[in-house]
Amino acid sequence: MGIQASGDDLQFSEIQTEFGGSNPISASEYYAGGSLVPAGAGSVASSGQWTISDMYGAENYSALSASGGTVTTSGDYKFAKFTGSGTWTVASIAGGAADNTIDFLTVAGGGCGGRRYHGTGGGGGGMITGTFEAAAQGYSIAIGGGASGTNNNGGNTTVTGRTTCLGGGHGSWEQQGSCSSGGSGGGGGCAGTSGQGTSGGGSAGGGKNSAGPGGAQAWQSQGSFSGGGNGVSHYTGGVSGSGQSSPDGGTGGTGNANSGAGGGGSERGNGPGSPTRGQNGGTGGSGVVIFRWKFQN
Repeated sequence: MGIQASGDDLQFSEIQTEFGGSNPISASEYYAGGSLVPAGAGSVASSGQWTISDMYGAENYSALSASGGTVTTSGDYKFAKFTGSGTWTVASIAGGAADNTIDFLTVAGGGCGGRRYHGTGGGGGGMITGTFEAAAQGYSIAIGGGASGTNNNGGNTTVTGRTTCLGGGHGSWEQQGSCSSGGSGGGGGCAGTSGQGTSGGGSAGGGKNSAGPGGAQAWQSQGSFSGGGNGVSHYTGGVSGSGQSSPDGGTGGTGNANSGAGGGGSERGNGPGSPTRGQNGGTGGSGVVIFRWKFQN
């Protein structure tokens, strides 16, 4: 609630109601950064003399202070979003009635789609959400890249000391018939990793619209993340997990950056007798890390 912002009737009893303490009251109990009053509350000194007017506007709440990433706010929360590798630094932990609970979301890179023709979609990057209690330290972040080329899984996304999220597995294709497991599996039925994703859809060798699933709805203000790419559809390259169409009718669609989407499966040209096109499946989308914490009551 906080102490009144001005006036000439502020009493020690009001200070005691806000911050606690026992009788008889001692002014030294209410030094900023002590056992009762968070650092930075009002204009209260951390030692020496202070006057009762220094308490105007003070409240028993001192939010966590952190830097790094692209920071936005929504309601009472701040979000730090990392689309590339970096460090999230907690300069000071919370005090008073505030807490140090951090919500996090990590998404790994998506796998590439199956190559050549009748390719299944690549698996979406694995996703982990959860909470942890922050400490005053730096948290190193590595963002997994989306896979490209042939038979490649997406890159892992890591938050040092907290979690590792596995990249999506690549799709399968006719005459090769093997996908790869990953965070959210790979097209053609390969398994996903428990707690990070689910098995890929379709059968080895490329049933139409076969997909490696996964994906998740993120916090409302941060958008959503897509799952695995689609397999081919009647000699047209598959759509990626981000919804991008085939760029040339044969090559699988490319996953959007920082979505963790799997790449679409590749297909040959527009008829059974056409030359083979789309030698590689679509490229997966890169991963992302987002932290969320409460910064005000």
